[in-house]
Amino acid sequence: MSGFYFKVYELLPALLKSRINPLEDAVCRFVSGAAAVGPNAVIVDAGAGQSRFAELFGSHRYVALDFGRGDGGWDYSQLDVVGDLQHLPLKTGCAAAVINTQVLEHLPEPGRALREIHRILEPGGRLLLTAPQGWHEHQQPHDYYRFTRFALECLLAGAGFESWTIEPIGGYFHYLGHRLTYIPKVLFWPRAKVLRVLLFPIELMSVALFCFLGPLLCYYLDRFDRDQEFTLCYRCLARKGKGRGDVS
Repeated sequence: MSGFYFKVYELLPALLKSRINPLEDAVCRFVSGAAAVGPNAVIVDAGAGQSRFAELFGSHRYVALDFGRGDGGWDYSQLDVVGDLQHLPLKTGCAAAVINTQVLEHLPEPGRALREIHRILEPGGRLLLTAPQGWHEHQQPHDYYRFTRFALECLLAGAGFESWTIEPIGGYFHYLGHRLTYIPKVLFWPRAKVLRVLLFPIELMSVALFCFLGPLLCYYLDRFDRDQEFTLCYRCLARKGKGRGDVS
């Protein structure tokens, strides 16, 4: 029955989906910035999963790389390279940009992975990274870390990046809106089928309230959170120095 809700969500207008799920929209817009490197440049999606960003880079040499075992329900057939981000099977200096979205928490040694990403970037190359601060446990057992902005700064500096910007993607109300969507899942999805049928009218009301109306309200309230100390995740744009040696 959960699949039914996702199908209904996919039928919603894009503008409404971007309000209900602002994180997904923000990540996609951030990643599309990698196209600024120019046509035919090599863009490595390190931790590509189901290669969902491939269509954004039709005029580039897009390389989807993943170790292919994070989520048992995913289709990894569109990967170009199956490999470990902590030991990338790619040449030094081969990429103009690397995308790494919602992946760092799944790596036992995130610092090593960032050093490898730094290695494969060409001088002046860019890393577009998103990493969670507030998130539930997922893709078990491959889920190890959550990151503050200060942890990300330490990791980027240790990997050899020359400069970076780190920004929260939304504040407390974006965080709250995302958390509200899990209320129906916790209350109803684990129940026996017969009980779910009996409770279905209440479940529908909870979905409408907690998965649509609540997140929509939170989207507009988030502008009042100036500190953004509560955030689901950060976006980081980091650059490799020009002519600077790699960190071993």
